Amino acid sequence: MSAKIIVMQGNMVANIEETNKDAFIKRGEYKETDLDRHKREVDFLITSIANRYEVTFNHKVELKESRSIKKSEYFDNIYYVTENALNKLKKQYSYECDL
Repeated sequence: MSAKIIVMQGNMVANIEETNKDAFIKRGEYKETDLDRHKREVDFLITSIANRYEVTFNHKVELKESRSIKKSEYFDNIYYVTENALNKLKKQYSYECDL
C-alpha cells in the first residue's frame, strides 16, 4: 500500500492505493501464520487463567489426577491445574500461551 497525504486549504486529504493486491489475504480466507504453526507444534497451550490454569494438550496425554490436576468432564485433552502443577508441566512439556 502506498499513501499520499496532501494538505488543501487547511484540510488534510489522504489518497491510499493498493500496490500489491496478491500479497493481501482476501476477506473470508485463512492463511496460516508462523504463530499458528508454532502453537500447533507445542505440547500444550495455556488457554485460560482463573482460580486454576486451563491447559489444552495438542496430543493425547494422560495426567494423573490429584488435588492440583483435574481433567475436564467434556474434553479429553483439557486439564485444570494449579500454579505449582503448571510449573512442573512447563519443565516437562513445551508450551505457549493462547489467551
